[in-house]
Amino acid sequence: MKSTYKQFCPVAMAAEILGSRWNILIIRELCLGSTRFNELKKGLPKLSPTLLSRRLKELEDHGVLNKIPTSKDKKSTEYKLTQSGAELLDVIISIGTWGKRWIDQKLNLENSDVGLLMWDIRRNIQMDMFPLKQATVEFSFSDIEGKKSTWWIILDEQSSPDVGPIEPATSVDLYVSCSVSALTEFWLGNMGLDEALKKDQIKLDGAPKLISSFGNWIGKSNFSHVKTLPQTLVA
Repeated sequence: MKSTYKQFCPVAMAAEILGSRWNILIIRELCLGSTRFNELKKGLPKLSPTLLSRRLKELEDHGVLNKIPTSKDKKSTEYKLTQSGAELLDVIISIGTWGKRWIDQKLNLENSDVGLLMWDIRRNIQMDMFPLKQATVEFSFSDIEGKKSTWWIILDEQSSPDVGPIEPATSVDLYVSCSVSALTEFWLGNMGLDEALKKDQIKLDGAPKLISSFGNWIGKSNFSHVKTLPQTLVA
């Protein structure tokens, strides 16, 4: 006889949708404002385009999101959360809070994905705190070799910040030298900027206005306020 367990268990029904690998992270990206396929791909660099397409179709079939054409030929589309999907924001926040509080971050810090880190930093930059109308910031990572060892963020008050590992034609206004793990520690709120600068784990060089205000406009993770707790046994 076929089991009817999930019929009587809302958790099991939800897990059938949310438990598929990548679905929670795709929903997170949509909650954070990504709407186009390429934006979702930047926030999920280890997810293949083929699997991303499949997961988006699954979430659409389950009523979590809608695929909306943005051009007459329907070649350009956006993905928007439905009311059902939007209600998952609280779930995403709860999962992230639990992860920051209880999971040992050491291994994750050592294997941080620089692309994901830079994409997250890019969308949390506080442009209202940025002291210049436009600027280019260069990040050089001491623990990465090859083309992705240097990233640039182009900031302009007229548009959203742009980030990538391709050197822009503009001149650099601020140089940031660090390791990926050090920048991640700062980003997550595990290490203050003053401490990072004092220990030379983050070095800043360039326009004085950008250096003095760096801690204000660079932003931090949405979970930077959550304190990591030591692992303990529950009696």
